[in-house]
Amino acid sequence: MGAIITTEDEAQSIDFSKERMVIEDKPQAAIDKAISLLFGEDFERIIIGIDPGKYPGMAVLGNNKTISVHRISVGEVCPLIKRIMQEYNNKKITVRIGHGARLIRSQLINGILDLGLEVEMVDETGTTPRLGRGVHGQVISDIIAAINIAKIPGKNVGKQFIEPSSGEVRVIQERSREYSNGRSTIPRILARAVAKGELTLDEAVEKHNGY
Repeated sequence: MGAIITTEDEAQSIDFSKERMVIEDKPQAAIDKAISLLFGEDFERIIIGIDPGKYPGMAVLGNNKTISVHRISVGEVCPLIKRIMQEYNNKKITVRIGHGARLIRSQLINGILDLGLEVEMVDETGTTPRLGRGVHGQVISDIIAAINIAKIPGKNVGKQFIEPSSGEVRVIQERSREYSNGRSTIPRILARAVAKGELTLDEAVEKHNGY
């Protein structure tokens, strides 16, 4: 048996190597850690593929095998990558991100570079599959695209300097209105700061409402 997933209380009564016991509050974190214990020592390199968008698809690959997949909000991407870094702290980790969704892509690249990781930009043309009969959902498309992106070598990129267009600023203003259930819309100056990655949408809405 390679790993046991259990609780802190039950672990005391299990006769098993403590180093190979997994005690986590979140189910996905427990699964990821257990897989890491089972296969992590064999992974020469970890690659994280990201399909950028409002809800990015993410795939974690080790030795070209898919370890885990996720579809999360933009704000959850870097915290998740930090957790992956902790799980594979002795492995080389490379992040590959698709070239679409310019603003979100640029924000993610800057955030990931701040974590000290290498980032490659990939031409994501053709990475999103056509879903056949009986297969539905944007979630599946985004996850498969992330897996495909992770498998394509890209070009190393540095810090991104973002100058949002009027249309992109307007989209963020519309998102702020959705976020507040139609109660308010942030002004252009705050929307521009969000587009440039200087503020999160949460922070901009709170600032606008005077919190």
